[in-house]
Amino acid sequence: MGAWQMLQPKRFGGQSMPVEEFVAAVAAAAAQDGSAGWRCAMANTAAYWAGALSDHAGTDIWGGDAAARVAIGRGPGGRLEWGRLTGQWCDVAGADVADWLLLAVDEDRLVLVPRADITAVVPTEIAGLPEAGLAELTVTALPVAEERVFPARDDGAAVITGAAAAAAVAGAADGLWRVHVAQVQEKLAASYGSAEAADLTVSTRQAARAAADIDAATLQIIASLTQDPPTAARAQRQAAVRAREAADRVLGSSRGHALDSSDPVARLWRDVQTGCRLALRLLDDLDR
Repeated sequence: MGAWQMLQPKRFGGQSMPVEEFVAAVAAAAAQDGSAGWRCAMANTAAYWAGALSDHAGTDIWGGDAAARVAIGRGPGGRLEWGRLTGQWCDVAGADVADWLLLAVDEDRLVLVPRADITAVVPTEIAGLPEAGLAELTVTALPVAEERVFPARDDGAAVITGAAAAAAVAGAADGLWRVHVAQVQEKLAASYGSAEAADLTVSTRQAARAAADIDAATLQIIASLTQDPPTAARAQRQAAVRAREAADRVLGSSRGHALDSSDPVARLWRDVQTGCRLALRLLDDLDR
């Protein structure tokens, strides 16, 4: 359905979707599944960064296949010396399905590499976002043609990337909240005034406070899209942390969530925790 082509330039077969619509789509995907939201966020922002490069980069990526996928690797990063690339990039989302990789080197350049040239790809094992395709890439003395080395032009990409990452966290928190509320409503309907009803009422108050925090985080993310990069980054960090704390509040309102690893609330909580950690680190990388 074009989920990976939202920010891909129209001249290369993409949608060039308005950024606010894209951020909302990321949050909606994450509310259903945190991994899907993170994949959507990272694949599309990678395409946005690629679209800001020289046109011949876009031709390399999408000239033969408009559905080609791009993944971007940032920290720790690598170095390019005498036309050879060496480095390591952690938690690269979508590396398992990408056709091309944009790898950060020397803090101010990006190197475009065919995925087929990367042989050391190790899946990242983490508790949350299990289907986000996160992987660690390692390259040693890989020959790179000069025409595939680009200055890392921003063109607003850093703000959009940070907003998408924060939206993936807030969306997963919103999905967690909605599942929790549905569970509480079901239990209240079946409680018939039992002692459990008093505990559930406390839970509803916690859920109401969490909902306010998630709404506030969402508003911060939307507002950040029109702010200067440093201000936007601060707002995006605050939004991600606020969403994480809201998720903590919901999980803590019922012992049943924490005791049942198969509970969708517990699954989304793990997605929120991992997504927040990745988002904060990504925002630090973008600052540098």
